[in-house]
Amino acid sequence: MAHRGVKGRWGRVLRYAFASLLLLFTVVATLTGVQWYWSLIGACTASLLALGRRRIFRPGVTRTADEIICRYIPWYEGNAYFLNVGLPLMGLAMVAAGFTPGNPAWLRYGGYVLLGVMPLILFSVVSMWRRCSLRISPSALTVRLAALKDGPIEIRREHVKSITPKMIPNSANGVPSLQVEIAYQPADTSTDTTKTVLLGLQLTVVPDNLVNALITWNDATHDNPRELLDRIERILMGRSMAGV
Repeated sequence: MAHRGVKGRWGRVLRYAFASLLLLFTVVATLTGVQWYWSLIGACTASLLALGRRRIFRPGVTRTADEIICRYIPWYEGNAYFLNVGLPLMGLAMVAAGFTPGNPAWLRYGGYVLLGVMPLILFSVVSMWRRCSLRISPSALTVRLAALKDGPIEIRREHVKSITPKMIPNSANGVPSLQVEIAYQPADTSTDTTKTVLLGLQLTVVPDNLVNALITWNDATHDNPRELLDRIERILMGRSMAGV
């Protein structure tokens, strides 16, 4: 875990360095009279590099008296801003560049592709925002995901088989991302059937914090319910690792 943390910090440093250089080059080029669409493409690319694969500005976590609710909040995620603002701007700039004499025609078609996927991206973001949540009470988890056609599922602690971190390739870009796998026995069956559910990208919570919070919840036995929720909330918010 420590090795991954050091590697991640160096990766961020290099990413910020490249983003800063590209942004500086874009500013200089703009001041020297480069066409506006090249400036916009450069600025959008620099923003993508600076944000990285996923940047969570604030955890989508709220607390009530007897439970904690984790949700997907798009305006707390840097990627949502790029996908819904930066990507269409880049698409428009590419279309404009493709129509300008002297530039390759593939820019125009690439811009059409980016603009064409925007409705699908917007639909996915809105669906996750409206439908994805995790409710944590002292005795049970209630999982609600856009992919669950039968509605939310309740997983009581005594039905949990395991809670483990998993590196799962992102379906969009193939890059592995940390998620948490919950293996459980469905409450409506008396057999030893085991089902699993993956959580991570559907919730606006730092993946490491989500894993640690759920492991803490699962390991709790005779903890005071309020103190347990306080500890889990601190972990989800990134304020404390006590008890993990």
